[in-house]
Amino acid sequence: MKHIEKIVFVVVLLLVAGLFALVFMGEAETVEPREDVPQLVGLVDLDAYQGLPASTQVQWPEPLPQDEEGRWLYRVFTPPVLYIVDGKFDPRPPKPPQVDPIEDDEPEEPFGVALVELERNRYRLQLKAIYETQLDDIDSAILSFENVYASQSERPTISMTKGKTDENYEFRVDDIEQIERTIRGGLEREHIATITDLRTGKTIALSDREDLFEEGVTLVFESTIDFGQNATVNEVGQTFEMNGATYTVSEINLEGSSAQVVKESGDLDTPKIETLTLQSPGSSVTPASQASPTPAPQPASSTGPNDFNSLFN
Repeated sequence: MKHIEKIVFVVVLLLVAGLFALVFMGEAETVEPREDVPQLVGLVDLDAYQGLPASTQVQWPEPLPQDEEGRWLYRVFTPPVLYIVDGKFDPRPPKPPQVDPIEDDEPEEPFGVALVELERNRYRLQLKAIYETQLDDIDSAILSFENVYASQSERPTISMTKGKTDENYEFRVDDIEQIERTIRGGLEREHIATITDLRTGKTIALSDREDLFEEGVTLVFESTIDFGQNATVNEVGQTFEMNGATYTVSEINLEGSSAQVVKESGDLDTPKIETLTLQSPGSSVTPASQASPTPAPQPASSTGPNDFNSLFN
């Protein structure tokens, strides 16, 4: 038995020794280099620094939004393109300082005038009403004319019929015409009287729907510097002196109730041009006549003999 035990012990000892020899003396496993890791080429002196080629596949993270305290948050590899703004790091460049514009010591010279009146001269006669004495017979109708510039001793209205002449007011009624048109689904009538102005010999057409204006216009300008100064202009190109400057009316716009004015002064290097709009309230174009308001046109109606005679009293 003792010999068998010795034999078994020796066999076990040999197996253990062979196992250790296989582990420590076998060939090492070959490790292949990774493709994404740059490799050093040649011999490298460990005491010297040799840079590696930069990788083009690196993705730098963008800075995160600001935190609750107003600071920008960065990761480890955030590119160092940073600015110090008000003592804090900021990826945005600081705003350039604002330079206040140089104020002119001398204030700009005011234009100095305002347009306060713009008047068109109405023709001296206006057709205001038609009175039919016979049904559907416009030729026998009585025409009522407004005497626009009537004095206190003159009649404000003049009644005439077709073919009659008024020597006092110097006009003759040549014809009367009635025009019917449909406007917004309703029938409207317009009467047009043709008269001869005996003062000028001209033939004039007057409508009971709109006033007739003569040529020309009257503009009144007032100083905005020296109150109380004013000037009247009647045509384009006319000039006036005010506030030590010369003003010239270069354009008149009746529809826009405005006038373009050129200012020339020794204090100005170049003429100054402004468009002045009518400043007075109310209608954009004021009739020149100061007569009492004209009553609205009366609708055509049939009247008897007594009514006919009352129109001339």
